[in-house]
Amino acid sequence: MGLTFKLATLWIQDVLKVHTVESASLLAPGGVIDVRTYSGVVCILKFFGVLPSCVINLATNNPEKVGVISENGYVVAKDLVPIVVEPTEYTARHLLAKEKYLNHKGLTKKKGE
Repeated sequence: MGLTFKLATLWIQDVLKVHTVESASLLAPGGVIDVRTYSGVVCILKFFGVLPSCVINLATNNPEKVGVISENGYVVAKDLVPIVVEPTEYTARHLLAKEKYLNHKGLTKKKGE
């Protein structure tokens, strides 16, 4: 979807006062806003000789990424390692929408955490 798609979603958010998931859904063909498959990750694991018996500690906030790895015989640690950022006035709505509507986990930390 690329940079043009991202810029268009930002423009829609500003004009229509909607969150990031709503704006992407308005633009995306069929409403599918994330077309990534993460299959490249499996290719890289195989290229570097990572055995399926290795337990992978996955640093992500997106539980959807676990599927493609485990479907290819790899074991993902039970607890994902969240990538946590402190929201700014510019990113807070975006990060919270990803948590609420895309099921991302532990994406934001509250001030003082």
